[in-house]
Amino acid sequence: MSSKFANQILKEFSGFDDISIKTFFGGFSISSKATMFGWIGKSDFYLRGHAYYRELFIESGMQPLSLPSGISTKSLDYYKVSDELFRDREKLHSIVKMVIEYAELDLSEKNKLKEQRIKELPNMTLSLERLLFSVGIVNIPTFEQVGYLETYYRIKNKKTGISINILFILYASLHRRHVASLAKSKKDEIELEYQSFLKQQIAKNS
Repeated sequence: MSSKFANQILKEFSGFDDISIKTFFGGFSISSKATMFGWIGKSDFYLRGHAYYRELFIESGMQPLSLPSGISTKSLDYYKVSDELFRDREKLHSIVKMVIEYAELDLSEKNKLKEQRIKELPNMTLSLERLLFSVGIVNIPTFEQVGYLETYYRIKNKKTGISINILFILYASLHRRHVASLAKSKKDEIELEYQSFLKQQIAKNS
């Protein structure tokens, strides 16, 4: 691993926004505004792939990055910058700008998905998230649309022995509160609301 080559790459793209490098998998990652867009080896530089332009990289002969993984090697979605491309700085910088743009887009989309994940709500455990998945509640927007009463009703139909405490957890989670902050009077109110909802469901299905 050569930090000298990594520093050359860092200098090459120093005009880009907030460029930084750090040790990563036996080489260096290179990032713009904390978004990784490339990997630097001993004397090779690789750019991150994306569905939008990956075929272009492959067709131009850019080789995928392979790193040791136990007794085998693992190919990663990063592609080697050729000497020819290094010599065409204008083209190289244009490609790197594109790679950074799509790397940032990917990160933004992942963050949006994470924000919608039920596990991100207060009180939610992985096992409860999986239970909600099993009754069709796959993200926060769906949970908000269905509501805590019907969600509990679906869960209760699937697992009859489920505790009433799950109803309180569902209510608190939707209201971004910790379940321990619910007073007994509030829990009694929630339970009455569920009994009323249950009667409506029974009447609807009879």
